[in-house]
Amino acid sequence: MKSIKVVTFFFFFLLCVMPAMAEEPLNYEIESAGSGTQGTYLVKVWVISKKNKPDLNVIQKCAVHGVLFRGFSNKELRSAQKPLAGSALAEQTHLDFFTAFFKDNGPYRNYVTMVSPTYEIIKMAKKQYRIGATFTVQKDQLRKDLTDAGVLKGLNSGF
Repeated sequence: MKSIKVVTFFFFFLLCVMPAMAEEPLNYEIESAGSGTQGTYLVKVWVISKKNKPDLNVIQKCAVHGVLFRGFSNKELRSAQKPLAGSALAEQTHLDFFTAFFKDNGPYRNYVTMVSPTYEIIKMAKKQYRIGATFTVQKDQLRKDLTDAGVLKGLNSGF
């Protein structure tokens, strides 16, 4: 009887863990593309892909993910923007929320707009491409909505 419980627990554990393991981690770089309008960031995102056809959803997801968890810099102005969430630890702390937030065609798309409908595609190696696009990310609205959802701390909360 005890072995049946252990096997059942192990089976359910695998069902919960396998989908998270199957999702490929985002392989991208993010940098400043200049100054956006007030309340926005203008960023350029480079996605490393095996296909030479850009996937708009993946690149948009990387733009929002980068603003939230990685931050970015502007090499010409030697300035940097810290991640809105503070660190990648916030993603692990609120994993359920961000899994739903970043699902395909998820809520993240409400905060990102492509500036120009053109992509830069650079062949790096055999079957490896670097695909770049420029986006506007609505940082103020993103921060407000995530603060209201209890995922991020408000700017006026104590340290």
